Amino acid sequence: LNGFNPLSFFATVAVFGALGYFEFKTSLRRVDDKELGMIHKEDMAEIWKWGVPGDYNFDPLNLYSSIGDDAYARKGLRDLEISHGRSAMLGITGFVAWEALTGHPIVENSMFFHPNALLPALVAGYVAFNQFYELDDSDTFIRFKLSSEGEARMENLKLGMGQPSNQGSGDAIDFAEIAEKATNFVSSLGEKYEQAQKA
Repeated sequence: LNGFNPLSFFATVAVFGALGYFEFKTSLRRVDDKELGMIHKEDMAEIWKWGVPGDYNFDPLNLYSSIGDDAYARKGLRDLEISHGRSAMLGITGFVAWEALTGHPIVENSMFFHPNALLPALVAGYVAFNQFYELDDSDTFIRFKLSSEGEARMENLKLGMGQPSNQGSGDAIDFAEIAEKATNFVSSLGEKYEQAQKA
């Protein structure tokens, strides 16, 4: 995305060349005598006898049967792998298009590629929120409520800070009320700013 210098260019060519050579040399090898090869041969017995492409008999975590140990489930996972690969190709194409349009690297202003406090703060906030609240099941709106474990944690936190305990305060979060308070706060800030400019 950001161009090549001679060293990175030759390293990239070497890596892709080695992978291509490996694929070329192993593409026509026999696999139906291996564990996954025998499974593929049985799964595809009514289609053809050559198994599936890319079978290197490598599945140390047994993920290939994670959604079901039958031909239908394994085909689903192979289709997912193809769709994820295509999504990744579309994503990297979007990165290239963005850099071509703006003239700036895609990672220039990203919190994922530069040291900052924002990403750790967001992760810490997400983890802390999930320690106390849970999503309330509803078909009409999104609402979070204090879970029973979260209520106990909240009480322990209040007691640890020397505040009186408020049992039974585990009502759901009212986002409309929070939004109204935030809107009023921003409006009051705007009014104060205008008054300060007039003065």
